[in-house]
Amino acid sequence: MDCPTSRRLSLLNLPLELQWWILGCLDLRDQGSFLRASQQAREVVEPLFYRKIFTKVGTHNDTVGLVNLLKTRPHVVSLVHFLILDEFHPIAYRQLLAIEFPNLESVIAQHDGEPLEIDDERRRSLNRLVREQPKLTNLTFSIEQGNRPTFELNEDDAVLFRHRKLRRIRISYVDFSLFGRLAVDYFQHADLRALLIELCWYDYEALDRLVSPTTQLQNVLLGHNDQLPFSERLYPTLLAPVRESLRILDLTWRWKIPLEDRGMDFTLFPNLHFLRVPPVYLLGSAYMEDSVLESLVRTKFPPNLKMLLLENIVPRSIRVMNERGIVFPGYPPPGYTLELALMPRDYQLIRFLITEKHKVLPRLKYVLMYYMEMMHDPLDLYPLAKENGITLSPLYATDYLTPLLDWLDEL
Repeated sequence: MDCPTSRRLSLLNLPLELQWWILGCLDLRDQGSFLRASQQAREVVEPLFYRKIFTKVGTHNDTVGLVNLLKTRPHVVSLVHFLILDEFHPIAYRQLLAIEFPNLESVIAQHDGEPLEIDDERRRSLNRLVREQPKLTNLTFSIEQGNRPTFELNEDDAVLFRHRKLRRIRISYVDFSLFGRLAVDYFQHADLRALLIELCWYDYEALDRLVSPTTQLQNVLLGHNDQLPFSERLYPTLLAPVRESLRILDLTWRWKIPLEDRGMDFTLFPNLHFLRVPPVYLLGSAYMEDSVLESLVRTKFPPNLKMLLLENIVPRSIRVMNERGIVFPGYPPPGYTLELALMPRDYQLIRFLITEKHKVLPRLKYVLMYYMEMMHDPLDLYPLAKENGITLSPLYATDYLTPLLDWLDEL
């Protein structure tokens, strides 16, 4: 930003809060220009300029460049509150966490592509230098590779997640099953509120290491497109330490069938208000029988459920119609529409939840389903839903639902 000296001086004469407000309206390039204007300008701009740092792979401003910057200008370390890294550099990332950032609140590391490799001895030596970040509350670690489904972490890599002030952890595309070898009390994040695990691989013990340190967990996401790492019936047991605090449970499990046929029991989770789950995992295949639906709902569903998202209910029956309503089999040619229908067992479950909600789930307000763009048969359920105080909400396949705790409280 090329300004006359008089303008720079007049800006610097304003109260600091106004200076930051004005500078916050500028992009980073202009902030950087102002930073170089004078020593006084540098002192004003630096806390704003370095508060949130982004890296860009393939440039001098990548993670290696950031480490070098902090070595040459160590006073910047105390100014950093947020790190947004677009790569996982196995050396530079660990060197970065070997620096103690007194005010660092969040680290987001997202890598796309094959990461560099280092030998085991170098990895272990770098991990030994990693420090706990005293104010870190949010950590996202995602490595999406092109040729492998997950990136394998070693047991000693657990130090990268050992920050006791963490309130939110998000891990994606990672195999952290070796964390199961850790001592039960290795992690100390007692204040953890959200644990989001997407397309990862783990065993029972490894996931337990992340869950067991806290009794305050409110939001859990476990997303899988492939087979589950262990039987679905064990998940309520694993989450038992947080059964009083858990409010949102998102089990986005797709395309596979359960490992067992006994379902899951969440009846001891009194404050679980949002549940996303494929019904065959929750109820077992017995829910195909209408006569057992009431018993299954009473013995599987959390008693105070307010919002239910029936995951992986995919319409199967297909009718192709032209504009005159004539039905043909097969995929629709141009000018025809595709009409889908629910499988009978899914239709009966939804109808039961609507008509019998006052007996089995009295606080239920919403029943939601994906893949409803061209579905026909829920139309007759809408009047029943309205009569019973239920909102039946079809969602588009592209919709992404993130329920808020305050909003759930108001339902």
